[in-house]
Amino acid sequence: MRIIGTPPEERNSRAHWEERYSEGGGPQTEEPHPWLVWHRWRLPEKGRALDVACGMGRDTLFLARQGLHVHGLDFSAQALHRARERVWLTGLESRVQFILADATQFAFPRAYYDVVVVFSYWEPRILSDLKATLKPGGLLIYETFNIWWKRRRPHIQDKFLVQPGEMLDWLKDWHVLAYRELGSDHFQGEIFRPVSSIVARKPRPK
Repeated sequence: MRIIGTPPEERNSRAHWEERYSEGGGPQTEEPHPWLVWHRWRLPEKGRALDVACGMGRDTLFLARQGLHVHGLDFSAQALHRARERVWLTGLESRVQFILADATQFAFPRAYYDVVVVFSYWEPRILSDLKATLKPGGLLIYETFNIWWKRRRPHIQDKFLVQPGEMLDWLKDWHVLAYRELGSDHFQGEIFRPVSSIVARKPRPK
């Protein structure tokens, strides 16, 4: 007998996401995140990009369409299978490579990427790796749920949600180009979406 509903402690597990993606779950849109689209003009015309927790590749494909060579990293084989199908349909195979790995165990190459994007994923254990994997002058585009999300998802552990000002503190030595915090009084259509979003550039050595 299959038990309906996943225990709170298992909702961030690989098994949970594999089941969800295999049953057709995950984001139903193939459109990239608006925060990325709004800042497309900041992207370099060429170079290497990393999409962390890429899921089915909606942002990976967008970056490839901008002319970048992109690595999409995710720990769900089912998600990446669906992502590869999308890439094949667009004919962008030469610009996209997917990596099946848990980001907390992945060996991020140092000073390798020109762009790093992360959406809907906050993992304190990899924050220093994200900074180190960007080249000096590289661009970080990040958006994820903040603490107000607990109003809709009370099971989520606080450590996976951004606290007020936490992103700014994390990148206090970087050049912050754009930043916002949406809290309990912000809505996107009928969907409550409290997120913290930032665009920052890694300083170059003086």
